[in-house]
Amino acid sequence: MVIEKLYCLLIGYGFGNFVTAYVVSRWQTGKKPTELGSGNPGTANMGTVLGKKYGILTLCGDLLKTILAILICQLLFPDLGYLAILYAGIGATLGHNFPAWQNFRGGKGVAVSVILVLLFNLKWGLISLLIALAVMLLTQNLTLPGIIILLSYTVIGFSQYNLEVGLGFAFLTLLSLFSFRHDLKALFTGHAKKVDWLKKFRRQSRTTNDKNK
Repeated sequence: MVIEKLYCLLIGYGFGNFVTAYVVSRWQTGKKPTELGSGNPGTANMGTVLGKKYGILTLCGDLLKTILAILICQLLFPDLGYLAILYAGIGATLGHNFPAWQNFRGGKGVAVSVILVLLFNLKWGLISLLIALAVMLLTQNLTLPGIIILLSYTVIGFSQYNLEVGLGFAFLTLLSLFSFRHDLKALFTGHAKKVDWLKKFRRQSRTTNDKNK
């Protein structure tokens, strides 16, 4: 079983190395995403710099690569059960955050984390996403939700599954904390950007209603 888990990690890492933002950024600008905007090769930066369409395209690519890695591991190693999902997801996160072909400088793995928790268990995944959404709305911060998703699932892993699952998601939580270390520093020093999503939603709703009149 140890060998199968290692294979899942390697398969996940291989797929994770396909950081979609690099493809989208090169296609549209000829530059690396690390040279644009915030410098983060992820959905938010691509959406901000290139527009929502390319942000969504980046998101879809990162979700798809994670789904493919997990499905392949499930097909190759059915005896692992949900552990195939866990180890493929850990590998995909490592590949996304530390791609070998980009000197191990990648994204922060939020999209990978979201699809991982949903595929691992849809009910618990949705609960963790709702908790993260509530935190985002209350704090008006974009750093915390990605961490909260994995932290919530760590608690779920220990309480609803077993030690191995709990430790797996605890590792991903620590990895997320490391990836967001600069954002967390900005948050704790009061320099983090705040986004009032409820206000933006109400404003957009009024704009839409005015257009429909």
